[in-house]
Amino acid sequence: MNSIVYLSLGSNLDNPIYNLIQAFEYISKLKNTKILKISDFYKTEPYGDIEQDNFINCCIKIETSLLPFELLKEINIIEEDKMKRKRDIKWGPRNIDIDIIFYDNLKIESEKLTIPHKEYKKRNFVLYPLLDIIDNKNKIIPFLKQAKGEIKKYNYPKKILISSCLLGNNCKYNGGNNYRYLYSKLLKFEFIKVCPETFGGLKIPRPPAEIQKNNKVIDKTGKDVTSNFINGAKETLNIAHKNNCEIAILKSKSPSCGYGKIYDGSFTGNLIKGNGITTDLLLKENFKIISS
Repeated sequence: MNSIVYLSLGSNLDNPIYNLIQAFEYISKLKNTKILKISDFYKTEPYGDIEQDNFINCCIKIETSLLPFELLKEINIIEEDKMKRKRDIKWGPRNIDIDIIFYDNLKIESEKLTIPHKEYKKRNFVLYPLLDIIDNKNKIIPFLKQAKGEIKKYNYPKKILISSCLLGNNCKYNGGNNYRYLYSKLLKFEFIKVCPETFGGLKIPRPPAEIQKNNKVIDKTGKDVTSNFINGAKETLNIAHKNNCEIAILKSKSPSCGYGKIYDGSFTGNLIKGNGITTDLLLKENFKIISS
């Protein structure tokens, strides 16, 4: 049986928007877990007395089969192992902070976990984002006047580059797509859709291609399509610069868009460490990459 859970997220280091979206990506891939709603993003003043940059905060509503302590364990893995959060200073700056606020109507009080979160009534950076998405607003409204912290809605000026197939466009090599509900329905940013392979002149459908040991891109018929991939990468970079993008959400494992892992060139489904042609070019230009 699945439960409804509300999480609060915040970041004020490096690129906070990138950090939050990366956290969404990890949370959406947890076992039997789906993100149902994402609040607006809010710019908020830090909690506590540590001098630091303002935070970007939001809340999400998820459905999950993970039990409370299982979910807490997975959140800690996301924060510490995957996103390398440091816990040097209490209430200090951080690249990501994820808190469980509500888990159904459960009440838990333990050394490791308190639900509902014991501080949520005092924090505007939790209450206002929750108000956007929570089903029972009476859990929030009574505490709005007494909560502290300056808060205002985040302006969404930045555009984000995204692999077109993730938004449901049928540009995949086999004529299909890699639709991701998270990006097509939940995030309010303006997305700039790209498909480097079609930008490079490859047709839909087309034979699958993989990067070989000599860094050539060869399709399954044996044809060298390296120049198509390079040209598509260059066009993607041009589009990214024209639209002042800083973040790119790219299809995982792809010979053009893969990040961290790609297929090994044998067309057998084996993965190796590496990046796609477009990803490598974007990384050289200091883009932040999210693999989806």
